[in-house]
Order: sequence, then structure tokens, then C-alpha cells
Amino acid sequence: MSEITELTHCGPSLCVKFFEHYVFAAYGPLLKIYEYKTGKVVNTCRVLKKNKVHGISIGKSGNILAYGARSVSVFPMSEALKKESVQKYENITTEWITSSEFDYTEKNIYMLTCYNKILVYNLESKSIAIKAVPGERSILYSGSIKVFSDDKAYAVAGTVMNGVIIWDLITEKMFHNLTGHEGAIFNVILSDDGKLIASCSDDRSIKLWDFTTGQELTTGWGHTARIWYLKFFDNDRKLISVSEDCTCRVWSVSRSSTGKIELVQENIIEAHQIKNVWGVDVQESENIAVTSGNDGRIRVIDLAPVSRYGNELQSFSLNELSIKHGIKMEKGEMFKGFQPFKFGLIAATSLGKILMFDQISNSWSLLMTDSRLTSYSIFHGIKEENIAVIANNKSELLVLKLSEDGKTIIKESKLHYDNLSKTINCLVTKFDEKSLFILLESPNPNDQLQGLQLSNNTLEIINEYTFTKPKNFTTSSVAIIENLLIIGSRFSTVGIYSLTKEQKECYLIKGINEGDNITSTTFISKLPNALIFSVTSRDGYYNFIKIHISKTFEIAKHEIIYSNKVARGFLEGSFIDENDDFIIYGFKSSLFYLYNETKCYELASQLCGGAHRQWNFEEFNDYFMLVFIQSSTLHIRRINKLKFPHTLSDGLHGREIRDITIRSSKSYKNGYLFCTGSEDTGIRLSYFDITTNEINTYWFERQHVSGLQTCSFISNNLMISTSAREELFLWKLNTDTEDRPYMNLLQHLPTSMDTPDLRIMDFSVKFIEETVDFVLATIYSDSTIKIWYYNSDENKFKLIIGGRYETCCLTNANFVTLNQKLYCVVTPTDGYIVVYNITEAIQFELSESNTLVNNEKDLTQTALPMYETRIRVHQSGIKSMDTQVLDNTLKVYTTGDDNAIGLTIFKLDTSTKKLEGITNSFIERANASTITSCSLFNNNSKLLTTSVDQIVKIYDISNDQLDLINERYTTIADTGSCDTIDLSDGSSRLLIGGVGFSLWKWTQ
Repeated sequence: MSEITELTHCGPSLCVKFFEHYVFAAYGPLLKIYEYKTGKVVNTCRVLKKNKVHGISIGKSGNILAYGARSVSVFPMSEALKKESVQKYENITTEWITSSEFDYTEKNIYMLTCYNKILVYNLESKSIAIKAVPGERSILYSGSIKVFSDDKAYAVAGTVMNGVIIWDLITEKMFHNLTGHEGAIFNVILSDDGKLIASCSDDRSIKLWDFTTGQELTTGWGHTARIWYLKFFDNDRKLISVSEDCTCRVWSVSRSSTGKIELVQENIIEAHQIKNVWGVDVQESENIAVTSGNDGRIRVIDLAPVSRYGNELQSFSLNELSIKHGIKMEKGEMFKGFQPFKFGLIAATSLGKILMFDQISNSWSLLMTDSRLTSYSIFHGIKEENIAVIANNKSELLVLKLSEDGKTIIKESKLHYDNLSKTINCLVTKFDEKSLFILLESPNPNDQLQGLQLSNNTLEIINEYTFTKPKNFTTSSVAIIENLLIIGSRFSTVGIYSLTKEQKECYLIKGINEGDNITSTTFISKLPNALIFSVTSRDGYYNFIKIHISKTFEIAKHEIIYSNKVARGFLEGSFIDENDDFIIYGFKSSLFYLYNETKCYELASQLCGGAHRQWNFEEFNDYFMLVFIQSSTLHIRRINKLKFPHTLSDGLHGREIRDITIRSSKSYKNGYLFCTGSEDTGIRLSYFDITTNEINTYWFERQHVSGLQTCSFISNNLMISTSAREELFLWKLNTDTEDRPYMNLLQHLPTSMDTPDLRIMDFSVKFIEETVDFVLATIYSDSTIKIWYYNSDENKFKLIIGGRYETCCLTNANFVTLNQKLYCVVTPTDGYIVVYNITEAIQFELSESNTLVNNEKDLTQTALPMYETRIRVHQSGIKSMDTQVLDNTLKVYTTGDDNAIGLTIFKLDTSTKKLEGITNSFIERANASTITSCSLFNNNSKLLTTSVDQIVKIYDISNDQLDLINERYTTIADTGSCDTIDLSDGSSRLLIGGVGFSLWKWTQ
């Protein structure tokens, strides 16, 4: 007896709840429980059979109340923490539940229904009583219940027609019908002291009302889309809101001197991706919030960094340094450079003063004055060694070695570099554990680049270097990796020098991207005879570059193994953090941002002035330090690292997953890599572990400009994706490193016009024997069929066959080789399976083993021949197709908009020498709605189907019949994609996508 089991689910989370050291998050009918201090998943249990959990309440006794749609369940905490299912406690009501709470004794539960009635359910007698305001039967969109005592409880109800109704559920009397919003009320709550009502609606505003008088007190504006949920905290002095705009916002409920109440926005947190933050809760003892959203992420937010760590932002003017710290400043003197250190900061002024800031005592002191640094100075340092390097434009350097507390200069070195008359740039980096490296550049393009290696302890010169400067090369960043000096320049160019060779010739990597300054270089990993490093470009691109090197550090070649662009303005730097996540930082207009690019969420932001800013940023063990000048004032922002995990669940996509593909030909670590293409225009490269069933996401590709249509691995290291605007991208996968895989855009398909508007619906690939060249079939939304040849040596696509089916949209395509003939099988929206014989048109030979052979003919474009045969299988559009060739027979499995599934068998007619098809098995009403995808697995003996009705079905097809053997309900809404893989133990893994994602196991 076969069985299918859901192993992992990642989808929209509609609500979250703190209890003690746990976070309870609802995913569909499931409840996932985390320890928020460690991020550990304690348990996942099924609460409801099908309905999604919309709300959670936890009583003082530890019982959990969960509700959603017409379902409600009350179950012990102990079972939720240990059992796989508590579904036996589920009860079904007659009306939709908008909110539910325990009564004061916790012997009853109150359920506010969509008809503004309260159902009172006794947990002991199982009896139901009804509470309602006589004559009131508004249709509710939202609501909440607030219980103060055994005889004091209120219902606050948000209607679909902009009203907020407040009534006493004990006396069944209405207090207020509050009007003022425009549109449906999405949430309404009562404060803990019972004095304030907060509501939010379709008009994107938050309103506060006086509970006693019903008077509107204030309106808060700020969210840019609909607001879904509100919560009071901090003794009702603050309010937190979450919205469709993906932000979580903290508001202060303040009173002016006249007694007027105002909502003041204190903080904005970019919490989720693409669309919709559904739920939020606050743990007041720790001053943290947790949010849940459509992307499946569970995000932890620090609400009190100031009280936890002290004031994070400090500001100092030179006038303040004179008055408060006794450092005499001249008129017109200003800050010219600075370098953060663990003890605080070293800064230089325009008159050569070297100042030290002690962040423990918040005090400034004058270390020394160097008149050589008057007016112009370039400031860098090595924070790990407490070394500051300051240069002027006359090739003069001041190098300082400071004590651990920064108060004493241990070593001082004043250098003048005679080989250069002037200096326009001075860059500093670590050479090795015992020394540092200084790179100097002259404004004269004919001057060579000069380098100095200095001892960390003595500051004495160990080595001097001269490097050939390429034409039009201006230095912007520097790093030393394994005896290689890597210098970033303008126009997205990198120069690499070997420090072990006498001739310091440059290996140049030009035009990596469209072309701004290289702003940083970061070592990533070392491989046998190769290195990987990342570079960031000011225009938002970042790239991972692999260089192949010999034992003598000769660079043989380079390869860009990953490239992406962030839509966040200027990109200034990057690093790998302690969790192995790729972190980037830069500026978007006047805002500094720190962003986790691997997990796609913002870590911090800071307003800090315009484009011509002075700034520096460094990472330390427990915090980051940002220093910047704004309005002649020096600001120091200490960004403390959260002591809890930033996310309890990373989530996946914020929109519907359109396609899934597993790299089934080769495993990775203890599982398999897979890609998901989404309506959010992104492709995620992820991994699932076959033992722990954990999902890890590595990268989010942003190259497509419209929602994805298809994506599929075509070999071990190649993947193709398609979307609208005739976009078809060929990607190359690199799995040489153990830390993470990489995927880079190799080539894109030529379009038929400058502004294409067609969608590439599907594609199929057939490789040329003993090469990585291939033939590609693409089908379009206007019924066009094109066949291309991809030449891997030239990295180019060439159109070799073109034509059109009829006038309807094509949905699926597949190459099939049979009887030494090449067929292209397509399915349109008219319900037919259409077979083209392109053997003569393709200009490639087919071997006896039915593989394509390159006969080295000159390829010319030919017309698509008339289809050889077609057979109508479905009443309307065919949504998905899979094919199998066996014993000179072609089997085509199709699913359609008509809710049907069919098996059609094609065989060669000996008289006509053409394929003829017959529908061998057909289930007319296989599902209650459109069957969206199908996939063969278990050595092509089983067929998986998914449907909009969220029923996953498995058919046995071993006897050329569609015999249903398994069916299960999935919590993934808009179920539309799937892929499968067979494992060596005889089981299979099924990946199912829609608005969310789930991993299933099938066993025989």
C-alpha cells in the first residue's frame, strides 16, 4: 500500500502568538512552534483538517484556542508541543468566525461571527448560547473580543461598510457605531485599560477612538497599502501595525500639552517580501515583536534597542568638542576623515588634529597634531590591529599604532614616498596576520601604482612594490587574497597582480557589469588551484568571480559564477556574516541600509545626508558602527546585533510559485538543489535535505522583469527559465564549493522585436551527442513555434526553424525521438495534442540510438513543417503534459482546464509511416477544478497531479491506465506546479508549489 506524507510546509502565515519562550505560528491548518531565543523548531502539529488557522489565543491555564473559517479548536499546550496532530479537538460552527477568545473563567469560549453574533461555547457541557444586539446584523470583515472580568466583556466589530460597532456581550447592548473610515474595516481592537479603540481600514489609516464617548481622537497615516493588524503594547502607550506594504510600524500614543492624543510614527521595519504582513504579536518582557506574512517568513524585531543597549546614535560638532571636551578648534576647522575601532573612533580635522573618541566614557581627546595633514587627508585603518593610516596629497603618510583603549600612541611612523610627487588615493588592507599593505596612486596616468608592506608591530617597511598601471585605470578598492593583490577600478573593472612575481603585470577583468566603480572586494573561499572572491559595484551590482591559478600564482582564466543587482540604490560593500549569509550595505538616496541579501530582509537603516557624504562603516563582534558627517556634525550610529535570531523561518516567495525544478541528475550535500520561479519575477536557488527535510535558500535572482512562466534544469549545470516579454534565460550552475552553490546568467534568447510583448509558455531541449550544444524549442502565447541551436563555444542562440500552429496560445512543448525521427509535441488551448515531425527540417542527423549528431552543416533558417498528426483529448486548454517513450511507443499524459486527465498513446502507422494517436485512458472529472501540473516518477510508473482544488493525486500508470492510488489535501492555495525525484531507498520526494511550497514523501 503506497502512502504520501507531507514533510515540510512553507506558505503564508496568517497569525503569530508569543507564549513564555515560544512563538506559535499558523501555516494553513498547521501550527509550528519555535523557541524564539534559539530559533529551534519545537514541533509542527496539525490543528484543523482543511481550514487555515486565522487566529490564536492562549489562556492562563495553557490551553490553546485556534480558529479559522468555520472551525474552532481548544487543545492542551502539552499536546501541541509533542503531538503531530490535535485535529480531534476541531469543531465546526454554522458561521464564519472573525475572532475568538476565552471567557474570564476559561470554561467557555466566545466566537464572534461574520454576522456580528457571539457564539458562547461551554467546554464542559459542549452547549452553545448566542449573544447578539437585537436588530443588529451587520456583515463583519473583522473584529475582536476583549474580556476584562466575569461580567465585563466587549465585542469590537469592523464591518464591510466602513463602520466600527462596539457592544457589550454580557448585556447585549450596543455602545457605539463609529464612522469615519472609508472602506472595509480590516482590524479593530480595544486597549488593555479599556479606554481606547484602534481601527484600520481600506483607506490605509489608523484611527484612535475614545471608548467612553465614541469620539475620534486622532488619525495616523504612513502605511502605503492596506493595514491588516494592530496591537497595543507598553501599557497602551504604543501601537504596532502591519500592512500589505510589507512593513511593520511602531506608533507612539502621545498626549500634547493641550491633552490632545496623537499617533506618532516612531519606527518602520521592512519585515517581509513583495506583499502582505498578516500577523504581529509583542513579547513585552523582552521588548520584541514577531511578524508573519505571505512569504512564510517569521520575523523577530527588536522594539527597544535604546533601553537594551543605550543610545545608538550620538552626534558631535567641533564646537561641542571645544566647549565640553576642552579641545580648542579654530574657525572653519572641520572633520576630514575617521576610522572606527573597537574602543571608539580616530578622526582627523582639516588642520591636522588627530582626535580620539572613547565610546565607553563618551569623551574626546587630542592625540597629536600633524601639520602635513592640513586641508587634505585620506583616512583608513586596520581595526583589528588598532592601526590608523592617514595620507595627504603630497605622498606623505602618518601611520599610528594605538593602545587597546586607544588613548596612547604606541608607535608612530611618518613616511614620505619619493617615487610619487602627488597622491590622489591611498587604500589600505591587511597583507597577512603580521603586516598591512598601503596602495598609493598618482594623478599622473603614466605613474605606476606604488605599494608598501608595513609591520603591524613596528610600522617599519617590509617590502616596497611597483605595479604596472593599466590605461584608464583608477583605483577604488583593494584586497589581498592568497598573495594576489586585487584592485577595483572604474567602469566595473578589476585588476589582479601576483605579489610573488617580479614583473607586476596586471590581469585585467574589464566591464564586469554595465559600469560604475568597484566599491569592495571580499574573499569568499579557496579551492584547489582556484579562488572565489566577491566584488560590489556602486550601481547596485555584485558579482562572485572564480579565478584559476597555478602553483606560481599565474592566473590562467577567470569566470563570473554569480551576478545580481539590488534595487536599493548605491552598493558600497559586502561581507559574509557568522551565519554564512551574504550581507550588503550602501545608500539609497539619503538612507544608509544594511541588508541580508541571502534571506532578503533589512537589518538596519539610517538617514545620513546627500550624495557627497563622508562616511565609514565597520563590523565588530556584537555590533556595527556607522560614522558619517551631516551638516558639519559627526554622527556615530552603533547598530547592535540582535541577540535573538532575526528570522524563525526564512520563508520563500511572497507571491505564487509558477514552476519548480529539481536538479535530479546530481545530489548536493545530503539532498538536492531546486529552483522556484515566482509571480514576484524572481528565481530562488534552494536546497532540501532528504534526512532533516530542511529547506535552505541560497540566492534570489532578479534578472526577469515579469512573472515567471517556467524553469527547468536541462543538465547537471544548466537551467532555463522563461517569462513574458519573450524572456528566456540560460543559467549556469556552479557547485564546486561546499559553502554555497552559485548560478549565473549565461545567455538570453534573442527577441522578435525591440519591445516584445509575447510570453514564452514552455520550452524543450535536445542535446547534440558528445557536446554541450543543444537544440531548443520555444512556444509562444501567439501560437508561434521556434527551434533554435545553441552553440556553447560561441555562447549564442541561432534560429533554425520558425512557424505557427494556428491562432491559439500554446502551453506545453516536448522533444521526442522515436524510430530515428525527431518530433516536437505541443499542446495548445484548443485541447489537441499536436505532433510535428521535424527530422528533415532540423538539419542534424539522428543516430541509431535516437541521439542528435552534429554533421557540421551550415545551419540555415527553414519553415516549420505542417504537423504530422493531432488528436483532441480535452474540451479546452491543456495545462500540463509529460511524455514517455517505451518500445517504439510515445505515451503523452495531459491535464486540462476541463478538470480532466488523459493518457494518449502514439504508435507508428506502418501504412502511412506516420504517428497515430489514441486516447487510451481518460478521467473526465478527475478533480473539482483545473488540474494544473503533472509529473512522472517512480521509474515512470506513477503520475503526480496537482489541482486548483488543492487535491494532490497519484495514479498508477504501469498498465497504460490511470488508476488512482493516493490522494491528499494540500494547504498550498492556487496549487500550480510540481516536480519529483526518485531516491535510492525506493521512495520519492514530491515538491508542490502555489501560494507557498511543500515537500512530500511517497513510499511504495
